[in-house]
Amino acid sequence: MTDLTSARLSRLRLGLSWPLLVALLAYAIALLRAPQTIGDPDVYWHVVTGRWIIAHHAVPHADIFSYSMPGAPWVAHEWLADVALALLFDHFGWLGLVALAGAAGGLALALLARVLLRHLPPLYALMATMLAMAMCAPHWLARPHIFTLPLAVLWVTALVEAREADRAPPLALALIMTLWVNLHGSFIVGLGFAGLLGFEALLLAPSAPARWLVVRRWGVFGALAFAATFITPNGINAYLLPVHLLGMKYTLSILREWRSASFEGLEPFEIWLLVALFLGFGTKLRLPMTRLLLLLLLVHLALQHVRHGELVGLIAPLLLAPAIGAQLKGAPSGGDSAWLDRKMAELARPAAAPAVALALALALAGSAIAATYPIAPPKIFTPEAALRFARAHGIEGHVLNDYNFGGYLIFMGVPTFVDGRADMYGDAFIEREHEAVHAQNGELPAILGEYDVTWTLLAPSNEAVRLLDLMPGWRRVYADDIAVIHVRDGVTLTP
Repeated sequence: MTDLTSARLSRLRLGLSWPLLVALLAYAIALLRAPQTIGDPDVYWHVVTGRWIIAHHAVPHADIFSYSMPGAPWVAHEWLADVALALLFDHFGWLGLVALAGAAGGLALALLARVLLRHLPPLYALMATMLAMAMCAPHWLARPHIFTLPLAVLWVTALVEAREADRAPPLALALIMTLWVNLHGSFIVGLGFAGLLGFEALLLAPSAPARWLVVRRWGVFGALAFAATFITPNGINAYLLPVHLLGMKYTLSILREWRSASFEGLEPFEIWLLVALFLGFGTKLRLPMTRLLLLLLLVHLALQHVRHGELVGLIAPLLLAPAIGAQLKGAPSGGDSAWLDRKMAELARPAAAPAVALALALALAGSAIAATYPIAPPKIFTPEAALRFARAHGIEGHVLNDYNFGGYLIFMGVPTFVDGRADMYGDAFIEREHEAVHAQNGELPAILGEYDVTWTLLAPSNEAVRLLDLMPGWRRVYADDIAVIHVRDGVTLTP
């Protein structure tokens, strides 16, 4: 009778599992919030960069898009991701990029759930996974970093498993670094955690011979992983670029994703912190000192820059699950929690082939439905009508553009004054441009003359729009809710 019940339950489940359901949920969310998934102006220029690389069979090392910095050194450090974005866009349009973000994010969360289910009761594992999903949401975009989320989970999982088994990570794992360094600059985070966990192994080694063994094993792995990061067309610039970017204090202060965490409203990070505080003070769970210090490092990074919230969501559970899981196994359980864990354990096993096939069919069906709706980036940084007006009326020459319009202008083949490649422009240039456009430094007339600007394309909220309305030698010729165009006197608009 028990076997019959189990067989009936198996048929009902179709071999479903929590990680598979998590991946499907993540993909559905990406489709449902499609405009937000591609809601970043940098997506435009990443696609164009990928097209350029495909067309020229080379990676650019100098500026090819602006008129203000022609030929300036530029490190296209996300070149491989740019190629993938371009291929997906050219074959599947915006839906292809939305599907990419959903698939990559879903895979990362499914891998996280699978690892956590090895250590934690299903209820705890799913709670941590859902918190991770919420932490990733603000930066869940079809940009190069999305490729690295599954890599980060795989990398840290392998490092932690090596520590739990008191051995070094497999040498083949170092190859992940070659892929990671060509996708996104966050590879440095991966190397950093390899070094920190290697130091933990050294610190906790019981004897001098054991410490020397740790040095040899983790040292060889670390050296191999470090060497793997130089298999890139960017060479040492792969390391110099993140350092340069983090030194751009003014630029980081005005870019939303690089600002410090704000708790003015209820944010996913606040919920995560409250849960962590409850577990730390309201339960008997305790962490090894080394893991507690790693957790504090992650929290510090997320407090410093909001874009690091996904590191807390994805990496912290992997670091903490072994220690917490061991304590939960030894603790008595009962009541509703134990009953719920038993019920949830039915879906803790790996997914069966029919369930995977069903999930893929549902994902394809959802994509097909999404394809019947217009999918495009938000209009707020897509001045389509304004640019169409400019071209229809023969407005040409150098344009002073809004920072958030730069990606779209590159996409449309218009040389930019500034765009999302802030690392190339440098902190001084970004500060001068930003303060001029916001009427904070009086530099607007000087910039217009220095760069021989013929017309401007700015958001209506910019103070420079009102200055240009009053500035001799300039006149407003177009305005809508997205953009305003001024032209220099002497520019004749064609009918």
